[in-house]
Amino acid sequence: MLTGSVKGDGNMVAPAYLVQKFPEIGAHWAELQDLFVTKKVPAGTTLLAEGDVATEIFIITQGALRLWHNSAGKDVTLQFFFENQLVSSFESFYLGQPSGFSIESFEDTQVLMLSRAGANRIQQKYPAIEPAVTRFVCERFIAYRNIFFDQLQYSPVERYQKLATDAPEILDRVPLHLVASYLGMTPVSLSRIRTRLKAQD
Repeated sequence: MLTGSVKGDGNMVAPAYLVQKFPEIGAHWAELQDLFVTKKVPAGTTLLAEGDVATEIFIITQGALRLWHNSAGKDVTLQFFFENQLVSSFESFYLGQPSGFSIESFEDTQVLMLSRAGANRIQQKYPAIEPAVTRFVCERFIAYRNIFFDQLQYSPVERYQKLATDAPEILDRVPLHLVASYLGMTPVSLSRIRTRLKAQD
């Protein structure tokens, strides 16, 4: 358990996103809520380091996290996560393998943490949750695949325009150097693209 973690007091409200994705958890929340631990961290905190084995799933109740990895010394951001989203290095979490990614906060953030032991307990006691878990993990891998394909398919300008259309919250909340890392370009290139597009408006 991360330092400063606080267990629920038995009156914690089930996050709407968690209930939507995993109705079995919502149906048994009164019994299961003590498995979820609240943690507050400042911006810049590493919740999972690349190379470590993931032992928790994080549900963001306030703030923002990013999933990133080191590619030959280059910071490559794979995805950003905000309130009511669930984050982990799922391959590492389920297979017990070293994570290929780090998870880091870039805002002051509060999460609910579910340990691997807690997840196993839920799955053993309520096996009906398994299809929802499988579907969720598949959705995450499809999302990562789509991000990879976007890097190959679109030009830098097109990637920025697609981001502005599809996920404007990222441009509103994420520091531009991290946006550049996500789009696969340097901060200088991103600045030039933004300036050029603004002049065209």
